[in-house]
Amino acid sequence: MVEMRIPRPRILEAEAIARRIHEVMARRGLSPLFSDWLLTVYRGRFWLFGVLDLPRIHRLEQYTQPELLHHLSTVLGGRHVLLSNSSGLRYAVLLSRPPQLPRQAEFPGLQQGWVLFGVSATGETVALPWRDLGHLLVAGLTGSGKSSFLRLLAYQAIAEGARLILGDLDGTTFPMLAEHPSLLVPIARTPEEFREAVHRALGEMDDRARLYAGVPGFPENLDEYNRIAGKPLPRLLVILDEFNSAVMALGGPRREFAGSVARLSWQGRKFGIHLVFAAQDFSKEVVGRVRDQVTAAICFRIRSAEVARAIGCAGAERIPADRPGRAVTDRWGPMQAFYLPKKALAGAPTAALTEQERTILLWALEENDGYLGLADLQRFGLGHREARRLAEEWEARGWLAKDRAAGNRRRITAALAALAKAPNRPNPARPAKPDAKPQEVAHDGHRW
Repeated sequence: MVEMRIPRPRILEAEAIARRIHEVMARRGLSPLFSDWLLTVYRGRFWLFGVLDLPRIHRLEQYTQPELLHHLSTVLGGRHVLLSNSSGLRYAVLLSRPPQLPRQAEFPGLQQGWVLFGVSATGETVALPWRDLGHLLVAGLTGSGKSSFLRLLAYQAIAEGARLILGDLDGTTFPMLAEHPSLLVPIARTPEEFREAVHRALGEMDDRARLYAGVPGFPENLDEYNRIAGKPLPRLLVILDEFNSAVMALGGPRREFAGSVARLSWQGRKFGIHLVFAAQDFSKEVVGRVRDQVTAAICFRIRSAEVARAIGCAGAERIPADRPGRAVTDRWGPMQAFYLPKKALAGAPTAALTEQERTILLWALEENDGYLGLADLQRFGLGHREARRLAEEWEARGWLAKDRAAGNRRRITAALAALAKAPNRPNPARPAKPDAKPQEVAHDGHRW
């Protein structure tokens, strides 16, 4: 590892910033409860970390609210101020020039088990495993890249074998999916159809709750249930575009429709149901109803600085109009979303297979009467753990099913058989696990 000495001017700059942070907190009636300050280098950029003294803080939310971070960023001349929880809780202030995002980021291709969002300013892939996706809040004006991003999510969900419920008030986001077999119900295009779509999702959730109760082991999530059950369940992705308009048209955030959506978000994740709340703009009342339920908030260019702060994406109102796909997130910082052409969604594949997987499947179909077990997978060079993981994943998608007439041997379903014989799609290497916040690096750290 190459050590980097901290230049004296950087040390003086960091000391001045620490004093300004103390002053801002005092003006806001907060005690500057820091146990330590660290100036260090991470990936060639200088970061100042202010470590909060957690045992002395009684109301932590006062120190983590987006308004405070925005205030600090403003006072510090627009420098990035982030929360880092890699070890304890600390403020991270970027002293170096902010890294640059690409003008456009082409979608690199499907990755089994992962949802790919885009690239960070450091060039890393922003991604989450499907099991950790939870719910998303997506905001963006016309032309900002919001609709393209929603199509990117739907494309990857179809590839994972998920079912879809789509709400598209203006009818321009998902017209190419109108007849797609992955749809659980027709695309909702009116507020009343939004209500019916959410009720259908609630019915699916209640059905899954009964199925969970009927298997041993008390499964707590979809992966656990699918490992136990003889008939695995697919994930369900519910994308509600122009969600804010639908809520207001159906009586506002305190009426029945908003309450149904809240129930679906509170309980649905356990049953493999993921919600995406999307709109050009959000009222603070609607944001408040769903904000605590989402895994991440992603803001493309929006109109209001106040709404951007309420969502947790301060600065999204300053994204230039000529930067479609540029976004601010509350989890990964700035991001350039992957671009996926509309025509790609019209021919969305049902999944991606490697050449080795295709070879195995064709052998099973042509020479093993469609049966495929762990021993068969291992014959083709897969280790026991890898073979088990792949078999469980395919069962979870409904691609392998137990044949009770053959002693519960796993047999390839029609969906997987069709996929094995279809033209292949890209399946790149798994992305590195993205860093949600900058990590401390002990090059030549400076403390005082």
